[in-house]
Amino acid sequence: MGLRCLALLALVFVASLVVGCAGREKITCSPSDLTGCVVDEVEVTGNKALGDDEIEQRIATAETGGAFEHVPLLGAIDALTVEYERFDRFVLERDLQRVARLYRAKGYYKAVVRAGRVRRIDEKKSDDPGAVRTHVEIVVEEGMPTRVRRVSLVWRDWDPATGDSKAGAAATNAKNTLAEGAIFTEEAYEEVRGRIQRELTDLGYAYALVDAKATIDLQTDETKDDSADITYTVELGPKCTFGAVTLEGLDTIPDWQIRPALGFEEDDPYSTDRLEEAEVALNDFGVFASIEITPQLSKEGPRKTKIPIKIVARPGALRAVRLGGGIELGGAIATHGIAGWQHKNLFGALDRFNIEARPRLVLYPLKLLTLFNFNQDETPVVEGQPPPPEKGGVRPVYEVVGRLSYQLPIPYDPRTTFFVQGSGSVGLERNHDIPDSYTVDTNIPGEYVAEQRVGIERRFFLSRLLVGIAHNLSYSQPFSYNLDEPPKGRDALLLSYLQHYAEVDLRRGPDGKFNRLNPTSGVLAGFDVQMAGFFVGGDASDVKVRPEIRFFAPLARRVTIAGRFAMGFLYVHDYRRDTPEGDNVGGIPILDRETTTADVEKTADSEGDPDLREALTRDAQILSKRGLYSGGPTSNRGYTFNEIAPHRVIGDEGERLADPDAIGGRTLWEASIELRFPVVGDLGGVVFVDSSDVTRDLGQLRLDHPHVSSGLGIRYETPVGPLRLDLGFRIPYLQVLGEETVESCIKRGAECPTLVIDEGDASVFLGLPAALSIAIGHAY
Repeated sequence: MGLRCLALLALVFVASLVVGCAGREKITCSPSDLTGCVVDEVEVTGNKALGDDEIEQRIATAETGGAFEHVPLLGAIDALTVEYERFDRFVLERDLQRVARLYRAKGYYKAVVRAGRVRRIDEKKSDDPGAVRTHVEIVVEEGMPTRVRRVSLVWRDWDPATGDSKAGAAATNAKNTLAEGAIFTEEAYEEVRGRIQRELTDLGYAYALVDAKATIDLQTDETKDDSADITYTVELGPKCTFGAVTLEGLDTIPDWQIRPALGFEEDDPYSTDRLEEAEVALNDFGVFASIEITPQLSKEGPRKTKIPIKIVARPGALRAVRLGGGIELGGAIATHGIAGWQHKNLFGALDRFNIEARPRLVLYPLKLLTLFNFNQDETPVVEGQPPPPEKGGVRPVYEVVGRLSYQLPIPYDPRTTFFVQGSGSVGLERNHDIPDSYTVDTNIPGEYVAEQRVGIERRFFLSRLLVGIAHNLSYSQPFSYNLDEPPKGRDALLLSYLQHYAEVDLRRGPDGKFNRLNPTSGVLAGFDVQMAGFFVGGDASDVKVRPEIRFFAPLARRVTIAGRFAMGFLYVHDYRRDTPEGDNVGGIPILDRETTTADVEKTADSEGDPDLREALTRDAQILSKRGLYSGGPTSNRGYTFNEIAPHRVIGDEGERLADPDAIGGRTLWEASIELRFPVVGDLGGVVFVDSSDVTRDLGQLRLDHPHVSSGLGIRYETPVGPLRLDLGFRIPYLQVLGEETVESCIKRGAECPTLVIDEGDASVFLGLPAALSIAIGHAY
């Protein structure tokens, strides 16, 4: 394994050497005045109010370097392929003016910015122009800031005695957000002006106009703050209503579906807020390439109080064919393909139809984390026990999934959507925990699955609130990839459940607008309740509840802290009709702590209890679909998919497993926090800490089993979200408090007294207690 890694690094290094040497530019440098020489360092001193990054992003004089400059081995790639930054005195002079202007915009009108020193820093004072390296120093003398002394509001056409009191209160409240005594900044000054105007246009005053004026009083005493007197002059204008709405550019998009989605009609009170809500509603249809909503205000003559609205919406491509494929390197080693077709206006009602097929070939049980050491570790022999059975080799497992869906905005209420989805598949059992290794007697569980989902959902409040209800039906017929027939107990399974979900999405991007892909501030809260069985039928009766909350907050420019907390609870009424109610596991015998391995294990001396084994296999089959799990790219990144959960140690046929099998639990909690920061261009990085646990009992919260993992990740921005790679490390003594490592009884070679154990064996990566994950989109 080590030789492979060294060979890979050597290949990367040689490739970068070839590319770098071929593309390196000839450096022209004047050692006398350093013009054209390589800029190795840019240093800003004396700045306290503004950070180095904020200043360096505004200037053209920049340091030479790359994303991996200080990373061992990989730093050589930057050294060979980087494009050098050159020193230019005229550019530096303009940069100094830019920095001074930036300080004035931040309220420091007396700031002085000058070039400190421009000097050579290469150790050998060679005459070779390519060897000269320069250090550029920018010195800032900030001085005292300008503070807001007074903020006034002046009306041109509004009388407090007879005018609209709501307009006066709204404008005053917006004005008061600029506090007296605060440092005067142009950004806050303009933001308040826009806020006053927006409050008035939301109240129906379409012609409201706000002029802003700031008078700066500069003090001669350098120890005193300068002051600013700000005046906002408001011209209110008449109160207005919506006029005729004109739709242009729709092409084949139905006018009768678009108009009700706008949320306003002719003669309704005018509101900028309602125009913004209409734009969001049109965007939610997903069919328009561009949308422009323009109030047709009177420019000359008498002002019309009935404001016509012009909407130009240009559709994008309504039909699409999807063909593709790829290789999976993660919790499984697989190759897959996709073929699909989509129409976004199938019958002319903005109804969307999608059909696709996804074939997949899995090299079972290979994973990225076990690729180089598969079958190298032998299962220990337990004294007094027969030798472990023969291990199975790599086996190709074929899968295919077919899906279709239909979505229809309800006529005359298109913000409400009816949907129906169906799928059929042949493949590995859903949520199957692929073992690190397996024996020839271990069942590789497959299933034929047919599923449908029918429901309705609606968006409210600028699409910030989503509420939906659906009925889900799933029928599965088990089979075995390697045995003549599936083990007893794995029979046909019918699951039927109602689902109610709600989500409040208040996430915003750096521009302050709604942003789902790359939020930098705000909160997302969701709630999902599922009720299976009871009066909707099926083979399992339970209630599953999954609340979740996420938060995002900016720490600096392009630096965001994000967090997530989620819980899950599974109340089981009955998973077996012949199980007496009232037992300590709510109708799930497999989770009973008194069920021992001796009850079900096949050995040389005992066949176990075949009836009990059949019943427990049925429980495992249901729990694999209804149980709770943690671990993977979107939860705990120190573990692979579904590794945190109760595990069983005896298989369907009574065989002792070579690797414990995750079967799901009934109580879950997950907590994560990460810092997102830029690296260079579209490349970004994260530092994260994840923690979670899953237990077998309802309401059992084990804070002494935090499963803490921490790690690093990189992000590359794409149009569909960031492509990410995360490497999470499990922290010793913080998986189970007080224990350096956590190993199952199987891995330790000890006897396993109970059928289900609380901890399985986590995968390793390159011999380390870590997991590597690759995905599209942020972890949350």
